[in-house]
Amino acid sequence: MSGAAPSRIVVLGSPGSGKSTFCHALAAATGLPLIHLDDLYWRPQWRRTPAEEWERLVERLAAGPYWIIDGNFADTVRHRVERADTVVLFDRHPWLCAASLVRRSLRLRRDSALGRGHRDYVPGGLAAHDPPVRSLAALVRKALGFRGRELRAMGPLLARTSAPVLRCGSRREQARLLRRLSAEARRVPDRSVPPEPGAVCACAEGRDGTGTSGLPAARAGHARTPAQERSA
Repeated sequence: MSGAAPSRIVVLGSPGSGKSTFCHALAAATGLPLIHLDDLYWRPQWRRTPAEEWERLVERLAAGPYWIIDGNFADTVRHRVERADTVVLFDRHPWLCAASLVRRSLRLRRDSALGRGHRDYVPGGLAAHDPPVRSLAALVRKALGFRGRELRAMGPLLARTSAPVLRCGSRREQARLLRRLSAEARRVPDRSVPPEPGAVCACAEGRDGTGTSGLPAARAGHARTPAQERSA
């Protein structure tokens, strides 16, 4: 990596590869604003953001000077990759990602049944009564087909970018990369907030626990947004 400290970091990878956990830890270590695209794309009752509106939103977010952006959304990868100074790609074995998704779904559903806060990431735009998993079967299919579909579609963009593309194929490699980026990235004392209200994830702040492979333990759910509180 060049001598300049990374300040615009794209994180891509299959569902179940550990992107969100990694991003929370990296945001806590660097102070860079963290944007989960799923928080902004999914609306109450798992409704999608219209395509044209979504592309404009991602383009505006990517124009900011400091950020970590978590999520794939292949149709808008170009806006992020062209602005990034670092691209992180999680390329774990598809069956490992699928197994992680099944375990996470079971935890989320158990937490919902018990009425307690979720320990795993849930999109922040959902209403309080929405199921925490839209479709486990669809997520597993996406994980199993990630290399053949999404990664193949993103390949030409990743090949053309001037930013280094840092691949991780295991939890151990993710932990090493987290330590490296945390040391290289400067802390941002004055966070530059993206132009969309509620875009920046606050749950990375003040995290100090660590879990397996040196990555932080999962947080206890997103704080509710005003829209969620109104829907509760």
